[in-house]
Amino acid sequence: MKYFLRTTLVWMLLAFIGDTMISPIVGIKGISPDFSVIALVVLALAAGPIPGTVGGFVIGLVQDLSNPAVLGLHALCKCTLGFSLGSLRSRLVRGMPVVEGVVVALAVLLHDLVFLLVQSRLTDEGFLRPFLTQSLPVALYSGVVGVFVIRIAELLGILREED
Repeated sequence: MKYFLRTTLVWMLLAFIGDTMISPIVGIKGISPDFSVIALVVLALAAGPIPGTVGGFVIGLVQDLSNPAVLGLHALCKCTLGFSLGSLRSRLVRGMPVVEGVVVALAVLLHDLVFLLVQSRLTDEGFLRPFLTQSLPVALYSGVVGVFVIRIAELLGILREED
């Protein structure tokens, strides 16, 4: 129970405080790390596919409440991402910063790819320009920041070896 509370507290604080308070401070020319996806990666790698799915749904639903035009789209993207990352956790090599950074960057890219594809069809907006100008830099920045966040999670005992 103690492990569950610690893990839940860490990913919730990382997602909500990271996106609202830290992201504007560390942003470079409008590009800032996606702390909600980083938090989802930490949760899914720590707890597995079911908590990753539920956590992704919760984070996505909270993000969707601010934009009712695409209600449920963030929740869908993060829910499937949480399940996929949770299923992937037993196959990852632990302790390699390059692997962890690539996982975080790919998670951001896949989330944005699905989100932008669906959103561009709903609102007749372009897909390629936002993907290249926003998603790629955010993914790279998130990958770098994600390595540090995952290291801190390991030091706190959040990421532990499989039981």
